Amino acid sequence: MLIGIDVYHAKMRFLEKLDVYVQRRSVGAFVAILVNVNTGDYLTSNHVVEVKAKVELFCKAESDSETSSVKSDSNKNSSAVKVIEAPEITREDSLAKFIERSIAEHKVTPDQIIVYRDGVGDSMLDCVSKTEVKQVQNACKSAKLIFAVAQKRIHARFIVDGGQKGFGNPANGTVIEEAVSHHLNEFYLVPTTCSLSTVRPVRYILLWNDNTMPLNEFQSLTYGLCHVYPNWPDSITLPFPTQLAHKLAFLLGENLQSTMVHKNLYTNYFYL
Repeated sequence: MLIGIDVYHAKMRFLEKLDVYVQRRSVGAFVAILVNVNTGDYLTSNHVVEVKAKVELFCKAESDSETSSVKSDSNKNSSAVKVIEAPEITREDSLAKFIERSIAEHKVTPDQIIVYRDGVGDSMLDCVSKTEVKQVQNACKSAKLIFAVAQKRIHARFIVDGGQKGFGNPANGTVIEEAVSHHLNEFYLVPTTCSLSTVRPVRYILLWNDNTMPLNEFQSLTYGLCHVYPNWPDSITLPFPTQLAHKLAFLLGENLQSTMVHKNLYTNYFYL
């Protein structure tokens, strides 16, 4: 089972008629891909959850949060009120419930679960370990787990000395493990080709690893998953499941007032 997780934060909007700034609630999305390693066939499930505006760790309870209002500091209208939207309640076990539902939907039990979590900064890694990692383990105790955080908004850049050809970008698929590593299980992956500027790598931090797959195989799998996104013929920045979660969260967070997904769409790629 491959799981992609992402959270979409909507931009603040100014409603001129009401003289108010509105920060819409954030939307978290889960997408699971169940792969039969013998046949190559795969199944999918998806789910979304509303969280308080600008809250990243949506699996941690925001129980019974109420919409709040504070004075805005914007120069546009300093007297305007800023409204921070929040749902009535966010389930603290949303991820665990989603995994349990996905297993029940497809009547299979995964041998291994690999999670790619996007949008987590260094300051929140410990909290993710204590909440989301535990939820995955509790939802399917028999499965081995690899839980990786993917950080794409980073400042690290790598340049290759090409000798007589001069300096240039690393080739796509390049993995950097030891250059600037701060964690035991951390690496940088160059997933795409860039000819106009310095290529941006993606940093992967393994918060949990049951060691059922050698690190070099996991790196190859991660790079391979950047090539199977159906909306783009070349490689993309993030693994396939994480990009799907991003698309789902964006669709429901930006364009729709309600995040209610009909059960008939639970196993459908409707958001593409």
